[in-house]
Amino acid sequence: MIRLATQTRHPLAILGLAVLTAFAAPTGATAQTAPVTTTPPGKPDACGLVQKSDLETLFPGRPVESKGATLSLVFKGPQYNQGCQYLVRLPSPTSRSDLAKFVTVTVVLSGEGTSGRGGSIDVFKNVLSTRTKIAESDPHKKRTIEPARGIGDEAFQEVSEYTTDVRVRKGDLVFVISLDNYSTQTLPNALALAEQAAGRWQEGTGMVAGTDTAVKSPVTPKDEVIIPPDTRKSAQAPVDRWPDACALLKEDDVRAVFGDMKLDPVRKVMGTLTSDGREQKVEKLPNPIACHYTASKVLTEGGARKIITNTISLNVQDVAATPELALKYYQISKKVGDAKTDLQGIGDEAALSPTNQIVIRKGVVNIAVRVGGDMRDKALYDDATQRVNTIAKRVAAHMP
Repeated sequence: MIRLATQTRHPLAILGLAVLTAFAAPTGATAQTAPVTTTPPGKPDACGLVQKSDLETLFPGRPVESKGATLSLVFKGPQYNQGCQYLVRLPSPTSRSDLAKFVTVTVVLSGEGTSGRGGSIDVFKNVLSTRTKIAESDPHKKRTIEPARGIGDEAFQEVSEYTTDVRVRKGDLVFVISLDNYSTQTLPNALALAEQAAGRWQEGTGMVAGTDTAVKSPVTPKDEVIIPPDTRKSAQAPVDRWPDACALLKEDDVRAVFGDMKLDPVRKVMGTLTSDGREQKVEKLPNPIACHYTASKVLTEGGARKIITNTISLNVQDVAATPELALKYYQISKKVGDAKTDLQGIGDEAALSPTNQIVIRKGVVNIAVRVGGDMRDKALYDDATQRVNTIAKRVAAHMP
């Protein structure tokens, strides 16, 4: 079974908001999180610029949760909702659970006019300069900045490894919309929300009253949510590369080692290969993954009959996608099986456990061969140890 960790939200997802908010916040002030119920005249409302219904339109059928508003800092006039955050639960490409993705809108500046020092044009210019310097200083070049034309009076988009931000100036209002990256829909959705938000503000008036019919560019509904592809590489080899356990533990080899005993018919065990993802993939392996024999004989000791039984089994533990993974799996098999006695001349490497099981790695294939019997009788135990070593050498010769 292939298991990988799901992706978590990175701290850089909120970096851009902290930098931008600094332009509007006075030193020493603290924000409050209780939202205002009525937007003061001429003031913006972050939760009105981007509304829950907008996200439900862009992410059809997905749960959208409002995380509430953040009030403006108390320094000039009445407070207003300066920030607003939503959580959207989207399908994970690697599991059947959902991912929590955040959408945030933050007002950087309003009510300071457009021209002059500290006006919206000057502030937006400084924001663009700051974000450009950050992008240019990125050693891995995972942050890009490009103009976002047709949104407000001026706008630019910033795409990083974890978030997509659209920063906009509309008259005397400067705001930023931030979306956690998800799929190819992230940037188009961020631009659509930014255009919608810009249409809900008018300099000199403030928030545009009424429904979306009063907005210049309403958000266009999406037909579906695009799930990003699962780009993980399988840790296991394809099913057609898994060997036949009974072709490794051949009846002729078992008879050669247990020629003094009666051998019952072979028992074959089939298996499946399961890969975890949003839709769990289960494939039937074409060949047996385990092969079992039972050998027995009757001894007479002191006039009493004693039945001696040995079980001979081979299990294909795994077939790795790479030699490096095969080495890792071999070490795990050794530890789980308590195989501490290393053996020479069997496969690429092999080790014996106290239960007379030998784990063998050859190339990318890991198997386990065991001869079971009465472990309380030292003579019988030592006999089983000798036999498992002999049969393991024969098995290793058949391994690919």
